[in-house]
Amino acid sequence: MMNGLFYMKLALQNIRKNAQTYVPYILTCIGSVMMFDIILTLADNKEIAAMHGGSDMRTILGLGCYIIALFTAVFLFYTNSFLMKRRKREIGLFNILGMGKKHIGFILFFETAIIGAVSLGAGIAGGFVLSKAVHLLLLRLARAPVQWGFYFSGKAALMSILLYGTVFLLILAGNLARVHVSSPVELLRGGQEGEKEPKTRWWIAILGIGTLGGGYYLAVTAYNPAYAVSAFFNAAILVMIGTYCLFTAGSIALLKLLKKKKGFYYRTEHFISVSGLLYRMRQNAAGLAGICILSTSVLVMLSSTVALYVGMDDVTRNRYPRNILLEAGHATQADEAVIAGAVQEVLSGNGLVEENHLSYSDLSLLAVKEKAGVFDIRTIYTAADLDKIQPMYVMTQEDYNRVTGNQAKLSEGQCMVVTQYSPYEEDSLSVLGRTYQAVPAGEYGLWDGADTFGSEVYYLIVPDGEEMQLLEASQQAGDGGRVSNIQYHYGFDLDADQDTQIRIYNEIMHKVSVIPGGIKGESAAEGRSSYFSLNAGLLFLGIFLGTLFVMATVLIIYYKQVTEGYEDKSRFEIMQKVGLTRAEIKRSIHSQILLMFFLPLAAAAMHITAAFPIITRLLAAMNLTNVRLFAATTAGTLAVFAVVYAAVYVLTSRVYLRIVSS
Repeated sequence: MMNGLFYMKLALQNIRKNAQTYVPYILTCIGSVMMFDIILTLADNKEIAAMHGGSDMRTILGLGCYIIALFTAVFLFYTNSFLMKRRKREIGLFNILGMGKKHIGFILFFETAIIGAVSLGAGIAGGFVLSKAVHLLLLRLARAPVQWGFYFSGKAALMSILLYGTVFLLILAGNLARVHVSSPVELLRGGQEGEKEPKTRWWIAILGIGTLGGGYYLAVTAYNPAYAVSAFFNAAILVMIGTYCLFTAGSIALLKLLKKKKGFYYRTEHFISVSGLLYRMRQNAAGLAGICILSTSVLVMLSSTVALYVGMDDVTRNRYPRNILLEAGHATQADEAVIAGAVQEVLSGNGLVEENHLSYSDLSLLAVKEKAGVFDIRTIYTAADLDKIQPMYVMTQEDYNRVTGNQAKLSEGQCMVVTQYSPYEEDSLSVLGRTYQAVPAGEYGLWDGADTFGSEVYYLIVPDGEEMQLLEASQQAGDGGRVSNIQYHYGFDLDADQDTQIRIYNEIMHKVSVIPGGIKGESAAEGRSSYFSLNAGLLFLGIFLGTLFVMATVLIIYYKQVTEGYEDKSRFEIMQKVGLTRAEIKRSIHSQILLMFFLPLAAAAMHITAAFPIITRLLAAMNLTNVRLFAATTAGTLAVFAVVYAAVYVLTSRVYLRIVSS
């Protein structure tokens, strides 16, 4: 008992003496537990599940739980390595003075137990207190009714204890293993061994340039949304590899080249800066690459989720070209008359009139572009087809002229191809065994509110319904796979509030339910609520994870400043003894730190600029086609993050200067 109290007292004393490094670590542990507890509490909240779109929101929150658990577990191991690096000399001194590694293990055990107990207790308590405020923020974003009263999730508290209790045990095991395999002399040196000049690993630098270029190429050239999702993840992996390689080897290669330029290198300010950075980059490359990747993640998440949320009107209008949409497969003229009659009856009974009327029939195809002017319709699509798939809609010229007000005149064997972005310039078009002479579309274009996919969309205008039926029959002749039917679409807008639109929609759907082939419908008012829940959940998760990643970035920067402050203290004194003034040394060290810590931000800005095209296409697949809005949110997010990053740098630099000047 006495021995236990003694070791606990030593553990508390060590934490107090090393408060400069331990307090930020403990605060990070508390923050990690608290964030995990909060998001799991929200995912477990039955009131959120009951709200409109609650199932989507709970799915998003559940995904956030896994991301936070994985990231914080890895990050706590990473930050613990900083602590152990600072503690090596102290542990070695204990060992030299006669304390065995077993006794040091007891001290480390009590330190970990104290930190774990404080982190879990404060994290769960803080999660309970703050979960209501976060819950209200989520409801505010989703424009859902306010739900009062606190909700404590025993499941969230238990899962937090199990997860982070396991993490602390694994951290303790790692620390004990480090002490066990290290000799007292190695521990006493405490990482102060002299370093050799790093070698230039050109193959790693070239690999970094190649993988980074490959990632950028995928981001810029992935035009098809079906391919863009997989291309985005492949590009992200390549960029992460390239970032790490360029920070570890590319930076050293560049500094070595500068060192060979004697006219540049042998000047006081350049000599100290280049030499200092050359050694500094070797030991800090992984951390700087981590800061860059975290910064890029924050920028991508926040800019895209803010754009989706702010651009909600654009999203819903692109998804729902009209307030009320009805769709019937193989509708006869009698079916079309029933639909039109039901709409007019319901609207006249409520004193309303339809606006922006839209009615037409089309055949939806997923066409694979084999070569210029030749398209194939697969029965089964493979991964190799993803970057060649083009959405194609077949319409009759009668419907097209009525909807657009144009005057297309087509003869048998002819077609007109209306495209979304660039004009169709081929003389012919072949699809499903039919070859048409392509008539130039001229100024004809898509009608307002047509679906957009982020890639080229082909509207194939044919002379009559018989030709469209031939294409339908040709598609259905294949065995299995995707088969579509001719669909009749009827849509209109209403000058009425959301509740009225939903009521009118339900009345119409009741009346048209008599159609033998069945009918599907969509209400923009109902869909808007679901989109608000979905996009509010995404924005909330973006803010939550963004906060977590910023916290991680701040801690990495802080520990780098502290670690390098202690390392540079002795160098600072030696440089003064060889004749350099204090002002020259300060200016040189300041320029090194400034360049090193703002290099990741510059690289992150470059990454998100390269990723802009592919993210734009992914957002277009989610019905956000307002590129200017996304550009504005990206620029705004980058500006705000740069200000926060600069503030963190200024605050942590003061810690560094205080250490080297003491």
